[in-house]
Amino acid sequence: MALSVGRPRGGAIATAPIIAGPPVPLPTAVHPTEHKGETLNVVVHADGAVMIEGSPLSDSVAVAGYLAARASATRSLLILIQADRDVLYRDLERVLTACRTSGASEIALAADLRPAS
Repeated sequence: MALSVGRPRGGAIATAPIIAGPPVPLPTAVHPTEHKGETLNVVVHADGAVMIEGSPLSDSVAVAGYLAARASATRSLLILIQADRDVLYRDLERVLTACRTSGASEIALAADLRPAS
């Protein structure tokens, strides 16, 4: 499950459901959005460490470079950010900035599904 928060270059960031268990505790949301196409999973741990598809990246320059290379190689790429619910905003903001500048077609923040009241 993911939460819609805006889109690169002036639109809305898309959201996507998590099928398998997430690698970090996620925030909750009520309304999921489905997505089709290639998805690149980015995990932001509570301590600010970033992993992309299971590989750790040392700094925001490495994250931005990796994301830009993947976005230029794929016509329709969804970057799905799985951020620990306890991550500091400054650490998440660095990843969001790298995503926005990468040229990816969509960016999503993952969330656990919370039943509607």
